[in-house]
Amino acid sequence: MKEYQTLLEKARDLHGEFCPGIVLGTRMCMIAMEQLGMKTSRDNKNLVVYVEIDRCLPDAIQAVTGCSLGNRRLKYSDYGKFIATFVDISSGKAVRVSALDDKLNSSQGFWTWLENIMISTKPGNLTPEKEEIEFAAQLMEEIALEDLLLMEEIHFEVPENDIPGFIEHVAVCSVCGEHVMDWKEFTVDGKTICKSCTQKQVEVLVNEVYSNDLYEVKS
Repeated sequence: MKEYQTLLEKARDLHGEFCPGIVLGTRMCMIAMEQLGMKTSRDNKNLVVYVEIDRCLPDAIQAVTGCSLGNRRLKYSDYGKFIATFVDISSGKAVRVSALDDKLNSSQGFWTWLENIMISTKPGNLTPEKEEIEFAAQLMEEIALEDLLLMEEIHFEVPENDIPGFIEHVAVCSVCGEHVMDWKEFTVDGKTICKSCTQKQVEVLVNEVYSNDLYEVKS
């Protein structure tokens, strides 16, 4: 319990408030690292974490594990899911942890609380009171792990260009002229193109397709 309180305080200080997401994130990290045989008190340089949301969870992960975007051990995927995958790159072992759908076991967990907040607050003002947030966070602390989190051991291969370490490759985008590091570029028809320029080209293509008269619905 003392370890949890210490880690929770670090996560809260980084995030700026005590909230359900920070509680869940702290507990996620602890259970995942235990499963991987890692201790939170050590600098686990072989730990890489993929997080799927840009809210409270990444702050808890950074505070508890020491993984960050800066040291390339925290990876962000913009999926909007309260999920994180913890990978030991030395052993290849990986665990994926998510907030359990509490509707399945009729408990009052994270998703029930969030749904109630969204229903009870006024449209355009989805910010609950501080006291309500802290009360919900305390509830998340009291719920048993098996009723709060789902942990799955999975097969996960960290891409070579995601491995932490010094820069080994730099390319220049043929479209915008900007530099791209760590093999994050694409090669199209022999030309180097960065992801942002590729995305723009995809958007132009999609707009052209859907504005074509051939796709117009005839009455």
